[in-house]
Amino acid sequence: MLRAVANRGRRAKKRLTGEVRSRIRERAIKKAKVQIALHGRTVEDLSEDDLEIIVAAEEEKIHKQLVIAPLIAIAVVLGIT
Repeated sequence: MLRAVANRGRRAKKRLTGEVRSRIRERAIKKAKVQIALHGRTVEDLSEDDLEIIVAAEEEKIHKQLVIAPLIAIAVVLGIT
């Protein structure tokens, strides 16, 4: 019985992390398209490798924001400046 509950929890965690990753990826793709447009280029101008590098950089920025934002909120609540 305990194993069934543990397995169910693991499956839920995998599904949830997969959903979060896909949402982060979608947001990174949108931001990458904006960055490409700001530089006066189109997605078709870039190679597949270049696009992957740009999207990976945007994903990294999003991950950093997800880590830093809660820490800032905790610092504000605790009155740390």
